[in-house]
Amino acid sequence: MKKARQEPRVGRYLIYGLIDPRNSCLRYVGKTHKRREIRLAEHVEDAAEGGSRPVHEWIRDLLASGCKPEIFVLARVSANSDWASAEKLAIARWREWPEQQLPYSHPPQTPKSHEVEIHCVRLLNVRSGG
Repeated sequence: MKKARQEPRVGRYLIYGLIDPRNSCLRYVGKTHKRREIRLAEHVEDAAEGGSRPVHEWIRDLLASGCKPEIFVLARVSANSDWASAEKLAIARWREWPEQQLPYSHPPQTPKSHEVEIHCVRLLNVRSGG
């Protein structure tokens, strides 16, 4: 039985990325109002429970190799802003990211964040966000 996923709103949304730690490849862009650690745990749980989306298949492959995806903040969006548009924009931006601009060092977006090096982009998003 699946656990209920109810976390209190935190007053902002995060547009986040999932990185493959084996090659620093950006594989997924999403949004959450939860702490990033909680959202990452949900992705891993969904994959372990047999989720069929491409991101779940990738996470299962990572887990089988003894790795887990890394999550990082692409942008912060205030709670009263249009998070759906911000997510769509981030997905579109990374889908069109020029290969000649890689590797890219993404600057920290929150006090708990650190710089993230992105060496390639192969998004597994099946939707454009929102």
